[in-house]
Amino acid sequence: MPVKKKISPRVAKLIDNTLESIIDQWYLSVSDYYVTIERKSENPDVSQAEELKRFHDETGHRIKFNKGDLDFTYGLSLQSGDEGHLLEVSVNNKVPHFNYNELVRRLSSYYEGARNKPIAGFKDAQKLHNRDIFSLQDQIRNSISVEQREGKADIVRLSFGIVDEHFEELVGDPPSFMEMIHNYCVAPLRRIYADLYRTKKRK
Repeated sequence: MPVKKKISPRVAKLIDNTLESIIDQWYLSVSDYYVTIERKSENPDVSQAEELKRFHDETGHRIKFNKGDLDFTYGLSLQSGDEGHLLEVSVNNKVPHFNYNELVRRLSSYYEGARNKPIAGFKDAQKLHNRDIFSLQDQIRNSISVEQREGKADIVRLSFGIVDEHFEELVGDPPSFMEMIHNYCVAPLRRIYADLYRTKKRK
């Protein structure tokens, strides 16, 4: 995974702020359909437990759904290690006997093609490809981990290495930068997991 060096604290902070904004935007875009802490504060007669929550802390940024058959949490975080920084996208799954092999297969198949496509949304960086910004292992499935925990939710993690040399210019366009991370790093896991989740729940 070609991670050259750790990104600067300034860029790390901008990336973390972007991850926080993605969760906030996601929360606001669906909050009308759920009982939230804001709705309960506006209407004291609402006695239901919160069905949608968001969290921002030192471990990252998360959005939790808990309504009817929906019971899962998505997370975004920036991890720092000896080899550099990783952007981690995760989902906590409580559905028993979930088809993780199919989840990994679909994600691997998607990124085999997507990582070689030009990045979208930046007028001045059209020659860059997704792999130039976020790197994955040569065997993409090695960038995907499944932690199965007895008595707790399982955790699926998709980790992208950050190729530092282009981030200084990209973070200067916050809307495009947020769209890039959402579309390339977040949306595929969200879409594929949701599809398998619905399939499993129908059985």
